[in-house]
Amino acid sequence: MSQLTKAITRQLQRQYAEPVLKDLNGNWYTGADVLEDLALCETSLQQQNVHAGQAILLSPAQVVTIPGLWQLGLTVTLTPPSRQLPELAPQIYAAMVYSPSQTNQLATKLDPHEISVLTLILNTAPNFAYLVHDHAQPLTRRSQPDLILPASQLQFTQPQLLKMAEHGQTSAHVHDLYNLETGLLPCLTDLITATPFNIIPTKQDWPSKVG
Repeated sequence: MSQLTKAITRQLQRQYAEPVLKDLNGNWYTGADVLEDLALCETSLQQQNVHAGQAILLSPAQVVTIPGLWQLGLTVTLTPPSRQLPELAPQIYAAMVYSPSQTNQLATKLDPHEISVLTLILNTAPNFAYLVHDHAQPLTRRSQPDLILPASQLQFTQPQLLKMAEHGQTSAHVHDLYNLETGLLPCLTDLITATPFNIIPTKQDWPSKVG
């Protein structure tokens, strides 16, 4: 567990019975809810043999799962949602997360010997599903980032993100999680400072629970 994930986990434990984040329907989730979701995501990915050194593509606004992914040593590529149905050509991703509607559409076109569909019932996202590329290979970068934001061509390690989050501004409303300044950093700052917040989706997001 890195210093960043330790800081987030510690605050979630302190807020175990207290509200941490709010979804689009106005429902609040406690530290216990989020910790349970993180643990479930970790366990599921480990059972699918997704391990350190591999990469995951995260396209919905399920950003609270990131600490769990980082604890596994995965490189997270965070890309904004698109209404275009993605092509599952890249084999660098061990797992891929898209919107529920896109995942349902893709499920009918997948080769089950190549890609599996896993569904989890999370507190913060009842319809959370992800795809596992059964033959993805570990990354072979000399300097492996923990987070890649392809839209802005930025890459960060967890120590860099922790330093920025520690000096960042808290926000009760987090806008556009795919934007470093208005979304991801305020979200991380809120998580490590025990600041309750709600997530406001981007214009491209779909009308479902966000967490």
